[in-house]
Amino acid sequence: MKYKIEKNTVQETLILPLYSRKLCTELYPNLYRDETAVHLIDQIDYDFSEAEKNSRSLMQRFGALEVAMRQNDLAFEVQAYLKTHPCAAVVNLGCGLDNTGRACDNGRCKIYNLDFPDVIALRQQLLPAGEREQNIPCDLKRPRMV
Repeated sequence: MKYKIEKNTVQETLILPLYSRKLCTELYPNLYRDETAVHLIDQIDYDFSEAEKNSRSLMQRFGALEVAMRQNDLAFEVQAYLKTHPCAAVVNLGCGLDNTGRACDNGRCKIYNLDFPDVIALRQQLLPAGEREQNIPCDLKRPRMV
């Protein structure tokens, strides 16, 4: 089953970083691998023709590489932190459809993915939470005090 993403929705904002990670996986396999992005693109019903057309430009490829390397840098820092704090919580704010928490999972940490409710609803369909993982719907611009 393919999951439809409509134009001009919050969910559409997930497409560019996801497509960028997929593109880098295909173009630079020795530098970057995100099999989750490749797998998710195949599960999404969205017109990728504009992204595919833009992916031919050097500027777009540089932007895609920047997205991928930012995720790599974040994962590196999280993994380094988990070496000295193995039971820490990994909190992915504005998680979209990335798998940073899972990529860093050391088997002991807890992973919290936070994003808008409609994004988390899609994430639940495509990337259901694992054993020590929780997908939390919220508006990060309007946090509620407990």
